[in-house]
Amino acid sequence: MDKPFEATGGAKVGLVTQSWPLAKLTATPDAITLTVRMFGEYTFPPGRILALSRREKFRFFGRGLEIRHDIADYPERIIFLCWGSPDKLLAGIRDAGFAAGTDVPPPRSAGAGWAIRWQTVLVSLLVWNVLFLLDLRPDREWHFPGTFSVVAVGLLFVVASSALRFPFVQRWILKPGRSVGEILPLLKLLRLVAGLMIGFFILLVVAR
Repeated sequence: MDKPFEATGGAKVGLVTQSWPLAKLTATPDAITLTVRMFGEYTFPPGRILALSRREKFRFFGRGLEIRHDIADYPERIIFLCWGSPDKLLAGIRDAGFAAGTDVPPPRSAGAGWAIRWQTVLVSLLVWNVLFLLDLRPDREWHFPGTFSVVAVGLLFVVASSALRFPFVQRWILKPGRSVGEILPLLKLLRLVAGLMIGFFILLVVAR
């Protein structure tokens, strides 16, 4: 029986990047599993992987292994980031008994690209900036955070949390035919950041 292969590193899942050692790649004959701390687990059976492609240059890490797949509920771009050679990862995966193609560019699907509606992005940025600017009063000192700043961050937390659960919110955010799974790491990151900001704002208000 083939021994499972495991490697620790970082990951880029959609728009979210996690640094070492917050990601773990595991390979068995039945699947490759990428576990990204705080953002979930992604499992790829052999028949759902289109290619395992070497990435020799990727920002700080410099190297990685891109998992090209056809699972609609996962972000299109999933890369396991490593310090060593991607060839060692590929060798470990093969030795574990997992068989999939390597370095074969798959055809782009019709749903490829940015999953979020551009109208949603524009409206969100407009509301966010207007709320922060409302706390800037030219006739007196700007006390940050103000009421509107707290509302802005609270709205971000509510929208990100709601998009994880409610289909009607997902329909407002996503293009037709796209899945919330494609932006799941981004929504979890936004919820985390907004929650931390709310806590920080509360501390600032209490300390005044």
